[in-house]
Amino acid sequence: MKILNNRLVITVSDVNSTKSYNIHQLFRKIILIVIIVTVLVITGAFWFISFLTTEINEVKIKKKQEISILTEKEKKLQAQNLFYSMQIKGKVKDIEELSSKLDTIEEIVGLKRDSNEQISITKATLTKITSAQKMYMLSTIPNGKPLERISVSASFGYRIHPVTHERKFHRGIDLRANLRTPVYATADGVVRYVQSRDSGDFGRVIIISHNFGFETVYAHLKQTKVKLGDVIKKNQVIGMTGNSGRSTGPHLHYEVRYASMVLNPRDFINWNLKKYESIFTKQRRVKWEYLVKLIKEHHKLGQL
Repeated sequence: MKILNNRLVITVSDVNSTKSYNIHQLFRKIILIVIIVTVLVITGAFWFISFLTTEINEVKIKKKQEISILTEKEKKLQAQNLFYSMQIKGKVKDIEELSSKLDTIEEIVGLKRDSNEQISITKATLTKITSAQKMYMLSTIPNGKPLERISVSASFGYRIHPVTHERKFHRGIDLRANLRTPVYATADGVVRYVQSRDSGDFGRVIIISHNFGFETVYAHLKQTKVKLGDVIKKNQVIGMTGNSGRSTGPHLHYEVRYASMVLNPRDFINWNLKKYESIFTKQRRVKWEYLVKLIKEHHKLGQL
C-alpha cells in the first residue's frame, strides 16, 4: 500500500499476479470519520446504558426503602387497629354490663312501684268498658300470638345467655319455630324500624309502633316483608322466622315495650277477650286507669 499524490494505492499480490487499486485520499478521510463516529456511538451507547442501569438501581433502592417504610407503617396501623379493637370490645362489654345494671334498676323500680300500687284500675272503670271498646283495645294494643304455635325456649327476665354464657336480663321472650315460619303483627300499627340485612345482635328485625305508647319487636328473622312507614293491621304477616344475628338456632325473639319500659310478652300473648281482665293485674307497670279512659275517648271520637 502506497500513498501517491493524495491517492491511496493498495496492491494485492498472489502467486499468479499482482493487482493495484488507487483510493482517493477523501475516501480515506470518510472511512476514518465513519470509524471515529462508530467508535463514539458505541462508547456513548455503553455510557448511556451504564447511566440507565445506575438510575434503575437507584429507583429500585428507593422503591425498596418506600416499601420498607410502608410495611412499617402497615405494621403500626395493624397494631393500632388491634389496640383500638380491644378498647372497643372493652367498651362494648362495659356498655353491656351497664345495660344489665340499668335493666336491674328498671326491674327494681318497677317492682317497687307495683308494690305501692295495690290496684292499677278500678272496678268501676272496668265495668264501664263496652264490648266495642274492648275489641278496639285488642286491635290497637299488642295481644295474642305472633306465631301460630307458641313454644317458649327462653322466658322474660334474667337468664344465662346461650352465646356469651353470661347472666343477663332477657328483654323479651324466645319462641321456638322452624325456618320460614310466618310471623304475625300482634296489633295495628306503623313500622318504625326495619333491618332487612343480617347485622348486629338482632339480625333481621322489625319494630312496630302501636297506639298509646306500645311497641313490639320481632327479631332474628330470615326475611322481612314490610318497609319503614308501612301501616300494619293485626294478624298481618310481617316476616319469616330465621336464625340471623346472635342466635344459636331458628326462633323468634319477641318483645313488648311501653313508654320505654320492657314488659313480659307472655302476659300479652295470653291476653284475649275471654281473659280480658287478666292483663290489668299481671301488668301493673302500665297505668291502665288513665290509659283506658284515654282509649275510651279515642274510641268515641272514632265513632263520630
